[in-house]
Amino acid sequence: AEITVLDKLTYAGHLDNLPTDEPRLSFVRGDVCDQDLLGRLLPGHEAVVHFAAESHVDRSLQGAADFVRTNVGGTQALLET
Repeated sequence: AEITVLDKLTYAGHLDNLPTDEPRLSFVRGDVCDQDLLGRLLPGHEAVVHFAAESHVDRSLQGAADFVRTNVGGTQALLET
C-alpha cells in the first residue's frame, strides 16, 4: 500500500520522524483544513488515519482559535471531502 503523510510541520512536526528509506511513503506539507488540497490528495486512497491536532493545552490558553480550527475544522474538512 502507498502511504501519504500530510503534515503542516508546526511546533510538534518534524520530518526526521518519518523514515527516509520507505519507497511507499510520500510526504506533503500542508494543512488538514485546506479542502482544496484534500480534494487533490484523497482520491485513490482507501483509508485515512487522522492524527492532525493541536495538542499542547498550555498553548490553547493564548490561542484557542488555532486549536478549534485544526481539531474541529480539520476533522470537518476531512469528512466533507
